Amino acid sequence: MHQVIVDRLEDYLAEASNIPREFTAHLEACAECRIEVREMQEIGAAFEALRSPAAEFTPAPGFYARLNTFIEDREARSFWRLFSWEPVFGRRVAFASLMALFVLGSFLVSRETEYAAGPSSPEQLIAHQELSENPDAMLASLVGYRE
Repeated sequence: MHQVIVDRLEDYLAEASNIPREFTAHLEACAECRIEVREMQEIGAAFEALRSPAAEFTPAPGFYARLNTFIEDREARSFWRLFSWEPVFGRRVAFASLMALFVLGSFLVSRETEYAAGPSSPEQLIAHQELSENPDAMLASLVGYRE
């Protein structure tokens, strides 16, 4: 928009009587400024219509019920709703924790027999000592071992 229009635009939109001739002449000559001023007039008229008491807005029957249903549906389908701190989420976390504890405990209990070996027998200790010193002596010890 050109400076001539910018300087006097408020007066023109307010329909003041002291609008200079150069302003109206420029509007008649410049299509770009004329279109912008017309659009501003339309926007101003729309705002004025909203401010008038006769333009009271009343929604259609059932509007609020449909809006409430729409909002609840959007919340129900949200991924982030899984992480909200509601009682349902707390129960889910507690259940998942208990299941993880159960699986880990079952695994450890099932593997306990592999690790629960008692102290080595004297024969095993002797065999191990002899193996490190003399492999032939260890073979003789193993052949003679009976339980």
